[in-house]
Amino acid sequence: MDLYKALEFLENTGHLYTLDYAKKCLYSAKLSNYMFDMSDITEPVNLGTFYSQPIKIGEQFIVDGVSRLVGLSLFLYAICECWKNTTERNELLIRKIKANYLLRNGRPKIILKGSNNDIYEPLLLGDRIAGKNKKTVIFCTYHEYWTRLKLGNYDLKDIMDKLDKLYLYNINLADMDSARIRDFYYTLNIDNQKLNQIALIRDFLKELDAEYEWSEIEQLFFNNKDYLMMFLRDFLVTKYKIKKIPYNSYYIVLKDYINKIIKYKSASQAVEDMHASAITYNNILNVDIVDEDIKNKFVEIKFNKGTDTYAYLLEIFEDYNDGNISKDTFVEILTAVNEYLINRNANPGIRTNFNDLISDLNKMLYGE
Repeated sequence: MDLYKALEFLENTGHLYTLDYAKKCLYSAKLSNYMFDMSDITEPVNLGTFYSQPIKIGEQFIVDGVSRLVGLSLFLYAICECWKNTTERNELLIRKIKANYLLRNGRPKIILKGSNNDIYEPLLLGDRIAGKNKKTVIFCTYHEYWTRLKLGNYDLKDIMDKLDKLYLYNINLADMDSARIRDFYYTLNIDNQKLNQIALIRDFLKELDAEYEWSEIEQLFFNNKDYLMMFLRDFLVTKYKIKKIPYNSYYIVLKDYINKIIKYKSASQAVEDMHASAITYNNILNVDIVDEDIKNKFVEIKFNKGTDTYAYLLEIFEDYNDGNISKDTFVEILTAVNEYLINRNANPGIRTNFNDLISDLNKMLYGE
């Protein structure tokens, strides 16, 4: 673990890249408070621990801590914009800030991913930001800094002296491969509501050459994250025979499932099998079912707010599609589920356990 001044860390590094699965939230309220409690920064202030992985000389991934670095960079750019065209001394300092801390070879030192970089890079290069891009977290953070600096009675040299008291710890993860880095990132961010588990899953399956098969599942749900997460939840519930998947654990549970399956088949085949289940689940969500009798039952279940029964219904629907149960039996099960929902909705104060119904239905079907 090495201790750096935050400004020296930015000055001495080359390009810093973010991970494909890093969370998109790039606003650090803690950092913002540091910036504007200028009078309180009399002693060194620690911005926390940053984790990085070298790529080659002068370039590295920021595994954790990118929000704080982006926030610091936006603050530095807001300084440049607030004091430009003022004095020759200030112009010299602004050029130093851009050359030392913000830019390298005509690009920002920090290279973000996707839509984040589409805002961040043009902003730091001085391009005009317009339309809906002004509502993004990155621009709003910058604009907050600019506004508070403009309205405050700050001296530029005093601000830079205060920023020089910001420190950070950096831990180099050079010995970790990409899989261990991903799991390390997951462990660091497991309690963060912004954790992008779909991106983690996508990266994991890309590593196993099953990226294309997974993309078909994402496209099936029209890239609707909520529907995709519902499917993952209910698919994994059926495979592990548990009541629910713990919060922010879909990635780690799916990873465990795939790692068990690939002992017998390829990862791409395992994800193709998932895709077949996803098609059935999507049909349940959209009540896109050819047989009118079955369709009408699913319409009733959806009307009676039965989304918590979809995991069980997915499993039974697949049994029906595979010819393991008859249509009459399937309709009978759907009728029983719907009656349960009607009773539950009519008596919200009475605790009813859907697992008891599942147990009874399974005894009827499988003698369990």
